[in-house]
Amino acid sequence: MFHNENKKEVLNINETKNKVSNFSFEKIRKLESLEIYKTPDKNLLKTIVQKIGNAKNRVYIEAYIFTEKEIRSALIKAKKRWIDVKVEMEKNVYMANNINKKTYDEFIKNKIDVIWSDSSDYALNHSKFFIIDDELLLSTWNFSYSMFTKNRDFMLFIKDKLILEKILANFVFDFKKDKNFIYDDNFVLSPFYSREKIEFLLKNAKKEILIYFPYFNDIWLQSILENKLDEWLDIKIITDKKNENTDEFKSLWFDVKILDKYTEHGKIILVDWTYAYLWSVNFSTSSLDKNKETWILLKNENIITKLKDFFFEDFK
Repeated sequence: MFHNENKKEVLNINETKNKVSNFSFEKIRKLESLEIYKTPDKNLLKTIVQKIGNAKNRVYIEAYIFTEKEIRSALIKAKKRWIDVKVEMEKNVYMANNINKKTYDEFIKNKIDVIWSDSSDYALNHSKFFIIDDELLLSTWNFSYSMFTKNRDFMLFIKDKLILEKILANFVFDFKKDKNFIYDDNFVLSPFYSREKIEFLLKNAKKEILIYFPYFNDIWLQSILENKLDEWLDIKIITDKKNENTDEFKSLWFDVKILDKYTEHGKIILVDWTYAYLWSVNFSTSSLDKNKETWILLKNENIITKLKDFFFEDFK
């Protein structure tokens, strides 16, 4: 059974947008109990499988692509141990409509509570996270084996109680096809109020913006970054070798690094050594304004330092 939500915090979309309009850096909490990991890393796959295997009460998942066999098997075993397993997946993955069907059918066969995402509120559900008991695992990667073996991606392990409660409540609403929201200043939800927060973050950067993205297709965000160059901010970008925007960004005098060793799939923004976005969203108009995406905006010195170390290791 789902836990009961705190009804005092439930907001409709208009009330949520009111909250966003009053957003500021001062409202961002320093999140505690965080760990950050990057891929490729086969040991991270083992860690996730082990966490599912050790689950005591629940494993809830939102996934865009779900083809990873070990995680699928671990969930089936968890269900057989009477763990509450709930999975929400995207049915119509872009250019791969049936990619999740095998996983969906396996879960149905094993009596796992699995649903296809509701497309009435968004174009695609592109979120990627686990809730395992009292821990949130929020990732930039899809649940496929290549994410652990070929891709540069990132995952946060989060035990911050308030974030967990609010992500959980939003999962419950989405799973029940409820139209309400739970808002938090550290939490970002596309397509409902993500653009406002990311534009705020970029516009208010004072010294430095570091970005991972696989591709870029949003004229408004590009305009903000170009304006920041005019303000003499240091803007560095790591992107994938297949990114068609690379030459354009170089011609605009952005400092761009092509990640040749791995497929760059991570989506992260670091601002002024202080704030970071870690998200499922791509830098595209569709991701911001049409797709279901789940992000965290965080302030934590240890995590920011590790992300900067990851960034400059890749930027060499």
